Amino acid sequence: MTDQKEVKLQEVQKVLDSVFIRHSAFKTIKSQFDECLNSYTGHGEPICMLVHGHSGVGKTTLASSYLADYPPVYLEERKIVPVLNAVIPVPATMKNMASELLEKLGDPYSDRGTLEQRTKRLRKLLKECKTELIILDEFQHFIDRKSERVILDVSDWLKNLISNTSIPVVLVGLSYSREVLFANEQLMRRFSYQAEMKPFSWDDEHSRKEFVKILSVIDRELENVFGNKAGFTNYANRFYAATKGLIALMIKLIRGSAREAVVSASDRIELRHLAKAYKDRLLTNNEMANPFSSNWDGEYADPLPEIRHLGGNMAAARMLEKRSLSNVLSTR
Repeated sequence: MTDQKEVKLQEVQKVLDSVFIRHSAFKTIKSQFDECLNSYTGHGEPICMLVHGHSGVGKTTLASSYLADYPPVYLEERKIVPVLNAVIPVPATMKNMASELLEKLGDPYSDRGTLEQRTKRLRKLLKECKTELIILDEFQHFIDRKSERVILDVSDWLKNLISNTSIPVVLVGLSYSREVLFANEQLMRRFSYQAEMKPFSWDDEHSRKEFVKILSVIDRELENVFGNKAGFTNYANRFYAATKGLIALMIKLIRGSAREAVVSASDRIELRHLAKAYKDRLLTNNEMANPFSSNWDGEYADPLPEIRHLGGNMAAARMLEKRSLSNVLSTR
């Protein structure tokens, strides 16, 4: 591949990385993040919330964008971290949780000491760093993957951290992570504020219009790279059939088709590029229809495309989504 094509691919990557989709659900939940942040007074019980939804709806993007509004400030004597963002580790143990947060706050000895020592240092650092909100991603890790049991000791540790610091916490995770709250009544009381992020719906007029608007915005930005628009809005129903309204899959599809266009020296992304990108990057069952093929009959693709991209077994993922609460067991 020539240097010129490599440069164009880098430009495509920058466009897709910089396009933040500010649709109504994002705006609503970000305002709820503000409510949690503003509830911090240094004492009393703060407002905490859970943001949940299928993989690919934009939960992590939302958390990252909020974090960007409150970047750390580096002073000579300390680092100020108004919003602390971390991913819940695997395995989710109390020590691992404490270490993860300590590392994010800059503790050089984050993996040293007993749980009590780490927790004590964490509470001290949170105060010194003037942290007013904690965002924890991948909340479903509080459910052990092998036994499917809720890890209650970790949820108890988190509950106590909130009680002892009065810092509001926003948990972000897959839909079935709500079961952690159902299994821990005291934690559920603190996280009564919950928001579900859903894929765009083709049947809902407002949601469909937002989906099309996002395609239009991305198409306009990519015009600066290729010189011509791709006409994504003309294929909006095809995009929906391919992604079922999931932002992550939309971006993955457009990134792949842009690469196909660059490699073929095309001056825009064409339907054939989208068809190949879908086949190579999203399609796992060759018997399924390709929404970007010329003979597509309008039939929808797999109703749960995000399950194929969770890195695990589809049946197992579906089982986790459908599990009844009676099957959630504690470790005690």
